[in-house]
Amino acid sequence: MNVKEMTRQDCVALLNTQRIGRLACVRDLKPYVVPIHFAFGDNAIFSFSLPGRKVEWMQANPNVCLQVDDVGDPHGWRSVVVDGVFEELPKGPDLDDSAAGVERMSAPIDVERKFAWSLLAKHANWWEPGALKPGAASTVSGSHLFYQIRIEAISGRQASW
Repeated sequence: MNVKEMTRQDCVALLNTQRIGRLACVRDLKPYVVPIHFAFGDNAIFSFSLPGRKVEWMQANPNVCLQVDDVGDPHGWRSVVVDGVFEELPKGPDLDDSAAGVERMSAPIDVERKFAWSLLAKHANWWEPGALKPGAASTVSGSHLFYQIRIEAISGRQASW
């Protein structure tokens, strides 16, 4: 097996093609890792979530890490690690917070939030992983949020046989 470092360009290419990553955050010296659905753009990772442990921990300690990989090739794998800072994207005044569902939200005014929306909305059912809790009904409450992870460092490795 040949393992080598990926270039930043290769890391960005992987982030542009993948939608699921594993987000790590820490609170009171305890780690927490959870899969998230994301979109990459403008040197940031964008995602959507309902409040919960992940959001509470990122609000308490905004330093986070995201790991994204591609292991679909039988002849190798690629893995990227992003170190960054969590930032909640504020709601614009025209956002519909009704429980009718994310698919019927109006476009937000805030530029960063609108940008996040545009990237995430390119993919079918982008809101489901962040809006549905195990065993919950398939509607979204008004307390959802968009957030970004501002990238501070990015690295990657790839292996081939």
